Amino acid sequence: MTWQLDATALSALLDARETTPLQLLEHSFARLDALEPVLNAFTHVDRDGASAAAAAATARQAAGSRLGPLDGIPVSVKDNIFVAGLPARWGSLLFRDHVPDRDDICVERLRAAGAVIIGKTTTPELAMSGRTDSRLSGVTRSPWDPALTPGGSSGGASASVAAGITPLAIGTDMGGSTRLPAAYTGLLGMRPSTGRIPRRFGFPATCIDFQVIGPFARTMRDMRLLYGVLAGSDPRDPYSERFPPPPDATTGRRLRIGWFTAIGDESATPEVAASVAAAVHALAGANCTITPVSAPFDLGALRSFHATLTAAAAARIVVRFPDRWRAETCDNVRAAAERGLAISAGAYVDALDVLAAWRSDVTAAWGDYDALILPTAAAPAWRAEDDAPPGLSPATQGMFGAWVNAAGLPGISVPGQPHPDGRPIGIQIVAPFGYDAVVLEIAERLETLAPWADKWPALASTV
Repeated sequence: MTWQLDATALSALLDARETTPLQLLEHSFARLDALEPVLNAFTHVDRDGASAAAAAATARQAAGSRLGPLDGIPVSVKDNIFVAGLPARWGSLLFRDHVPDRDDICVERLRAAGAVIIGKTTTPELAMSGRTDSRLSGVTRSPWDPALTPGGSSGGASASVAAGITPLAIGTDMGGSTRLPAAYTGLLGMRPSTGRIPRRFGFPATCIDFQVIGPFARTMRDMRLLYGVLAGSDPRDPYSERFPPPPDATTGRRLRIGWFTAIGDESATPEVAASVAAAVHALAGANCTITPVSAPFDLGALRSFHATLTAAAAARIVVRFPDRWRAETCDNVRAAAERGLAISAGAYVDALDVLAAWRSDVTAAWGDYDALILPTAAAPAWRAEDDAPPGLSPATQGMFGAWVNAAGLPGISVPGQPHPDGRPIGIQIVAPFGYDAVVLEIAERLETLAPWADKWPALASTV
């Protein structure tokens, strides 16, 4: 069935003229219309714009002048990323009427590649939650089980790809917001090194430089395809031009990998730890040297400066709406903003100082490893209406993800051995700054050892 094919396979069909971009779009809209009442993955569907883009791609196909492998492929874009002429509401009533007049750089690159943007996917308010639920768009649910959350804050993006509505999606990741939803829905979700995918036009930063654009895919060849289109320097984003020399070639080389499943007294559930152990065991037989290690960071310091910076960010956003924000924000954003308004300038700068020292300590404690393997999340997906899995706090559930953002590192979540009850579990691969190629290489080794692309949620097969 067409919806089960990845973007690379769909592109081959387009090259062979066995289908057209307009037909692919029809399939995407048919699945969206059938599944959206259950999933609530989209906050806006651009039928006219997508149809025009698909018609243009079909004309290029007929003329033998496709722009590349993404030309004519349906994709979705998260609600907090600017797409000219489409609403960018950030999951918030405060921005319910906001329509940007220009694309962010990642969207410029999607359009230049010929991708067909079908709409905007749901996110919690200001993208500040580990599950996707907001007063603007309601609760988003997982294709694996509608009673469960697909995660957050890129929950709509992960639901779209997991359900076969689009083969690809782009989201954002401030504290795990692509990797955690990917883990909960059996996908690949990547957090590139800070600056690897340039940004310029969008909402205010919600935690200085922690947030990046993150791609979603089902297969590693698709991840490389989308990443290859989005990544690369742009003078409008100075971060994108500050990378170290690329690492030595990793293909075929024996890699040194450290791994852990606990941080101090807090740990992943036994099922998640077993999934990580299985992946590590498999890599040990795939030309990798595996060593158990301790987490290379102070979790207490991370939580301290992270809480300060995110609270200050919430405050700087809501004060733009002095007469509305207390009535129109959800409880967690309102509470964060209240804390942020009470933070002194001195306390904020102290948090930045702690962050700078913490980043240096992470580098010093890394050790002689090409990468680290760890859980993406402490537990699999949980009830869509709850803030965290039973017995865990949101802080523990997300503790394996947020440190990667704070350090600016590349990380990817890949599907691991599932929970005994069938829920997906994510395995996270993290490498030093700028070594995005290393996480992609290790992810490919894991995909070869335990392919996951044919594992679909039952709901996806009902359409």
